[in-house]
Amino acid sequence: MKKKSTILRILSYLRPYWKWMTGAMLCMVLFAVFSGASLGMILPLFDNVFSRTDTATEKCDFLPSLRQNTGEAFSNLGSEIISLHPRGVYSAGGELLEGLRDTFKESDPQQVLIVIVLGLIFIVLLKNFLGFMQVFFLSRAEQGVVASIRGSLYNHLLQLDMGFYTSVRSGDVMAKFTSDVGNMNWAMTEMMMSVPRQFVLLLVYLGLALWASWRLALITLLVFPPAMLFILILSRRLRKKTHYSQEKLSDFSALLQETIFGIRIVKAFSMEKFEGSRFAGILDVHRRTETSLQRERAFASPVTEIMGAIASGFIMWYGGSAVLSGGSLSTGRFLVFLAASLSMMKPIKIISTANSRIQTGIASAERVFDLMDLEPVIKQPVDPVPFDSFADRIEFRDVCFSYETGIPVLTDVSFSLDKGEIIALVGPSGGGKSTIADLIPRFYDPDSGSVLIDGSDLRAIDLEGLRRNLGVVTQETVLFNDTVRNNIAYGEESIPIEKIKLAAEVANALQFVEDLPDGFSTVIGERGARLSGGQRQRLAIARAVLKDPDILIFDEATSALDTHSERQVQKAIDGLIEGRTSLIIAHRLSTITKATRVLYIENGRIVESGTHTELLKLNGKYRLLYDMQFSGQ
Repeated sequence: MKKKSTILRILSYLRPYWKWMTGAMLCMVLFAVFSGASLGMILPLFDNVFSRTDTATEKCDFLPSLRQNTGEAFSNLGSEIISLHPRGVYSAGGELLEGLRDTFKESDPQQVLIVIVLGLIFIVLLKNFLGFMQVFFLSRAEQGVVASIRGSLYNHLLQLDMGFYTSVRSGDVMAKFTSDVGNMNWAMTEMMMSVPRQFVLLLVYLGLALWASWRLALITLLVFPPAMLFILILSRRLRKKTHYSQEKLSDFSALLQETIFGIRIVKAFSMEKFEGSRFAGILDVHRRTETSLQRERAFASPVTEIMGAIASGFIMWYGGSAVLSGGSLSTGRFLVFLAASLSMMKPIKIISTANSRIQTGIASAERVFDLMDLEPVIKQPVDPVPFDSFADRIEFRDVCFSYETGIPVLTDVSFSLDKGEIIALVGPSGGGKSTIADLIPRFYDPDSGSVLIDGSDLRAIDLEGLRRNLGVVTQETVLFNDTVRNNIAYGEESIPIEKIKLAAEVANALQFVEDLPDGFSTVIGERGARLSGGQRQRLAIARAVLKDPDILIFDEATSALDTHSERQVQKAIDGLIEGRTSLIIAHRLSTITKATRVLYIENGRIVESGTHTELLKLNGKYRLLYDMQFSGQ
C-alpha cells in the first residue's frame, strides 16, 4: 500500500502541468501508431509487390483507387473518433484497412512500391518529430515536478522546529535534497517518458500481431505472465535494498560534512588516517550494497529477453511451417506478425530495466516524503494574539523543560524581565542558561509551566510577530556567503545603504568594513570565513541593530573572543542595549557590568538572584565565580 500511495503522491505533483502532459500523451500515442504503421508496410510490400501472381495487363492508378476504396472509410473513422466510440473506431478502422488492401491489390505494383517507399519515409519523419515533441512536453512537466518537490521540501524544512535540527544529522538532510530527489527525478523520467511510451508501443505491436495472426499472437502472450511475475519479485527486492543503500549514502554525506566543518580539529589531532578509515568503512558498506543492486538490475533485462527469444523461436517455426504448407497465412502477414512480435521484445526489455530505476526512485521518495510528513512541534496558534510591540514584561512561571533524552534541563524556573531591564544569566556550562534564552523566541515550548509576554502565553501569541520584535546574537555567529551589506540587511534588500552604515557604526563595525577590499560589497565567504571572530560578531550585532528589536538576547556573544575583540564587541553591545529590554548570557563577568539584575543558574535552577553588588555581598556561588575570574588582578 505504501508503494502505491508513494507513486500517487509523486504523480499528484503533475496537476499544474496537465496541459504539457496532455500534449505528451497525444504525441506518445501517435508515435506508437506510426511505429506500428511502419511495420505494417511489410504486408503490401510482399503481398502486393514482390508476390503478385495476377497477369492482368490493365492496372488501376493508385490515387483514384485509393479515393474510391477508402474515402468513405476515412470519413466514418473521423466521425467515430470525434464521437469517442471505441467499437465504432475499431469497425471503421477495419473498413479502412480493407480499403487499403483492395487498393494495393488493384493498383500497379510499380506505383505501389513508390507509394510504400514515400509513405515509409513520411511515417519515419513524422514518428521522430512526435518523439521529439513528447520529450519536449514531458521534460517541462518532469522538471517542474522535481522543482516543486524540492521547493516543498525546502519550505517544509523552514517550518520545522529547532528540536528537529538538534536531533537529525545535516548530512542526512542534504542527501535527501540531492541524492534522493535526484533518484526521484530519474524515476520520474522513466515513469513519465520511457515506460508509458514503451507500454503504448507494446499495445500497438500486440494489436498488429493480433491483426496479422491471432493464433500466433495467443502463443506470444504466454510469455507475459512469467515475465511480469519475475519483474514483480525483483521490484520488491530492489526497493528494499535501495532504501538501505540511500541510508548508507546519507551516512557518508553526514561524515563528509562533519569532516569539512571540523577540518581544523582533524588536522590538529593528526586524525586524517582515522577519519579516512571511518569514511572507507561506510563507503565499503555502500559499495557492496550498490554492487548487489547492480547485479540484480542487470539480471532483469537478459531474463526477459531470453523468455522473448524462446517464444519467438517457437513462433518462427510454427508460423513458417504454416506459410510453407500453403495455409491461410500469407508471407506478408507472417512477416508483419514476426516483425511485430520481435518488436515487442524491446519494450518489454526497456520496461523491465526501467522498473529497477523506478524502484530506486520510489525508495528515495519514501525517504523524502517521510521527512515532509514530519509535523513541527512549534506551530502558529490557530487564533494568535497579535504582537506588534513589547509593552510590559516577560515572565517565566514554574517552567520545566527537557530535551528528547528526558533528563531535566530546567526545573521550576520563575523570574520576570521588565521592559527596559537588563538581566544577566551566569553559571556553569550546561546549567540551562541557553535553554532559557531559547524559550523566549519559542524555539522550544516548556514541558510544564509557561512563558508569558505582556500577560499572554507565548503559545498563544503570533509567532512571526514575536520573533520580529526579537534580536538574537549568539556565540556561534551565523553569516552567509554573501556581501557585508546583504548579511547586515538579511532579506531586506530595499533598505538604503545609509541605514546599513549607521547600524554598522553603532555595532562598532563601520571602520573595518570600509577597510575591506570592496567595502560593504565584499563577499565574506562561507560562514564569514574571511573575517575574524570579532568582526563576525560585530556584523551580527549590526544586523540586530538594523532590525531595531524591542527585546535583545545575547547568548555568550563574547566568550570565544580575545581581549581586544571582546572590548570592541562589548562597546557594540553597550550601544545596542541602551534603552532596550535585554537578556545577556556570559561566562565572563566583565561583560555584564550594565545588568540591572543577575541570575545564577545551576543544574536547571535559579540558585541566586540580585544585583551584582548584592550577590557579591551574599558570598555565595556568584562571589566564588567572581573571585575565580578576577583573582590576581
